[in-house]
Amino acid sequence: MLKKTIAIVAILLTLLAWGCSKESDRSSFPKKEFVTLYYCAGFNNLSSDIKRNIEVLKKGVLPFPGSKHRMLVFSHLSVDDSNFKTLTESHLIQLTQEFGKLEADTLLTIDKNRFATDPEVMKEVLDKVHELFPDAHYGLVVSSHGTGWLPAGKYSSGSVIQMSRRKHETDGLPRYLYNNDPDVPKVKTFGAEVKQNESVNYSVEMSIQSMARAIPIHLDYLLFDACLMGGIEVAYELKDVADKIAFSPTEVLATGFDYSDISSLLSDKPDIDSFCRQYFEHYDSQSGALRSATISVVKTEALPALAAICKNLFEKYRSEIAALEAGTGIQKYFRVNYHWFFDLEDVLVKAGISDDEKSALETALDACISYKAATPQFLGIEIKVFSGLSMYLPSATKDKDGKEDSQLNDFYRTLAWNRATNLVE
Repeated sequence: MLKKTIAIVAILLTLLAWGCSKESDRSSFPKKEFVTLYYCAGFNNLSSDIKRNIEVLKKGVLPFPGSKHRMLVFSHLSVDDSNFKTLTESHLIQLTQEFGKLEADTLLTIDKNRFATDPEVMKEVLDKVHELFPDAHYGLVVSSHGTGWLPAGKYSSGSVIQMSRRKHETDGLPRYLYNNDPDVPKVKTFGAEVKQNESVNYSVEMSIQSMARAIPIHLDYLLFDACLMGGIEVAYELKDVADKIAFSPTEVLATGFDYSDISSLLSDKPDIDSFCRQYFEHYDSQSGALRSATISVVKTEALPALAAICKNLFEKYRSEIAALEAGTGIQKYFRVNYHWFFDLEDVLVKAGISDDEKSALETALDACISYKAATPQFLGIEIKVFSGLSMYLPSATKDKDGKEDSQLNDFYRTLAWNRATNLVE
């Protein structure tokens, strides 16, 4: 009887030891991995905000060592929001947490002379992610300034932003890259970092076409924590890169997404809608100018059907669309005089499409957009209509002589959306 009791105890102890070992190394978890990468191009005036977001993320729910879920951060940050002379390395790190202890393992270091908004750097980082985790699902969250579908430099005019320094070191930079006025909410407007030499400031930017080519892996989702990216042109250019794309048609306040609980992304089935709903509700609960947010989640597989409808409408109502101007009450998503971002549905409604055509358009939009939300205003822009997507309106760019921006139209013709819909002939 004693021997039998001892044997039973021995078995129980063995099972307990095995269980503890398994809890420690987690070797029994499935091999398929789920990688979330937070890609931060913050060598600009957003550096402190992005640093704060990373710290918030670190304090949240993170994968444990050996988990099939991976939380990676790639960050290129300036020393502070105005020091662009001191170059800094950028790093790809993996974050894990166990028993309250945070671990940050460096997986890749990029030389200080290279910028996160360089497509070659983005490709190198994503190639490294694929090399380390080849059999995985991938999700990408990108955070920086951003100017939608526009060619690099266009938002501040010129093909390359190049302005001499005047009174201060940063005076030559476009305002969206350098705005530290405490009374004005700072915004993220993807891809703009500051490159500075002895006498000239540059904005280093990445076009969405370059970005599409720079992403060597297929993504389950792509989230833009950046301004003005929520356009049909952006979605269509990147439709073959990701299954879902989330972005804002307006600008984005510099504090960006709510990273306090990223667990909805660290899942076998990442809940993009829930993450974006959390973002929206956070800002919708604020007051004054801080109650400013728009967000849309697009299912890319449904975009070709939307393109087919828009192609027919653009052709049928070409003259009516050409007669529309920025001041004719079309829902806009821009501030100041950057007339490149209008509500897609409202443009066509103002052009006079029929009720049946509007119904068909809304059906196509509903098939594309799984979640959308907008506060009543965004930094003074009243939002009365919100289809979830912005679009270019060529006639809104006319100069005082009534001529459209021919250079911008030439670039627009190269976009996948225009090739599919022929908005600009």
